[in-house]
Amino acid sequence: MNYQSRIDALRHTLASLHLDALLVSYLPNIFYLSGFTGTTAWILVGKKQLLFLTDSRYHERFREEVFPEYELVDFYQESVGAKLSEVAKRFGWRRVGFEAQHLSYAEAEEMRQQAAECELSPRSGIIESMRLCKDEEEITRIREAIRIKEEVFQELMGALTTGVTEADMAAEFEYRIRKRGVQAASFSPIIAFGPNSAKPHAGFSEQELIPGVPLTFDLGVVYEGYCSDMTRTVFYGGASPGWEEIYGIVRNAKESAAAAAAPGVACAEVDRVARDLITAEGYGSNFGHGLGHGVGVEVHEQPRVNSRSKEVLQPGMVFTIEPGIYVPGQGGIRIEDMYLVTERRVERLNALGTDVVVIK
Repeated sequence: MNYQSRIDALRHTLASLHLDALLVSYLPNIFYLSGFTGTTAWILVGKKQLLFLTDSRYHERFREEVFPEYELVDFYQESVGAKLSEVAKRFGWRRVGFEAQHLSYAEAEEMRQQAAECELSPRSGIIESMRLCKDEEEITRIREAIRIKEEVFQELMGALTTGVTEADMAAEFEYRIRKRGVQAASFSPIIAFGPNSAKPHAGFSEQELIPGVPLTFDLGVVYEGYCSDMTRTVFYGGASPGWEEIYGIVRNAKESAAAAAAPGVACAEVDRVARDLITAEGYGSNFGHGLGHGVGVEVHEQPRVNSRSKEVLQPGMVFTIEPGIYVPGQGGIRIEDMYLVTERRVERLNALGTDVVVIK
């Protein structure tokens, strides 16, 4: 990863905001700027300085993972504000930004009280906006995360049988992805059989497989720091009357939205295309969530593809399209793929098809 170019871009932004430095506390942003995959760290990016604050548990990981231009600062159970004040005095920093949306009010106030040597400036979305458009190396990692997830999903379909539970399938998924060397699932698996599939974020339970009704699998993995996210709804032993028709509506909504997406198109417009189609079929009230979201270092990030979004699709963005129809007490259908915005169109990143799948 070209961490230097990211740091240079951040420094350019800080200069435009008249900030001497930025305190980064949010771990996904720390990873994006340094490569660190641990769970305890802060970084300070100044005009010429790069400081990495962590404790002795992560010193060796720092040496193995972190962009070598960072200076390691041992930091354990100390006041962030006091440390910041010490560093600000050392480098002559007057005005330091911090990630306001990732600190609680109490944390921010405590930091303000102890950072006597500098003015603290709350900022939001600086690094998140940098993460919006992916470079080629990021896209390569996302493609591999998708490939692994699809490979494991196909194996899970071969393991579906009478008596298997949602929890059984979740355990199989976790085991199989880790055997392939990925870091983790990008979120807790959503495996929902029958009536549970009417809950968009059902999780998983001890519910056994039910023939003839929707079986929803919403899965993703993290590969070298980058996520994938895919949903498929399948049937076992056949589909009860009405479900294939609903499946067709959802699939058509997804494909129509994808056809409407392109550089320069508003995310809200992409959402509208799918939503209007589902509403015209009489299921508008059964589609309550947004159409999609960005995917990258986090499985849910910008851009947001929903009716309230103000964002516009740009080359390099990676996002999902995932319409659904949910019938309370009976079941739900959702189909989700990931897309890359190129210079002229959007590219579907998934290889798996979206035809109705019936496991015999």
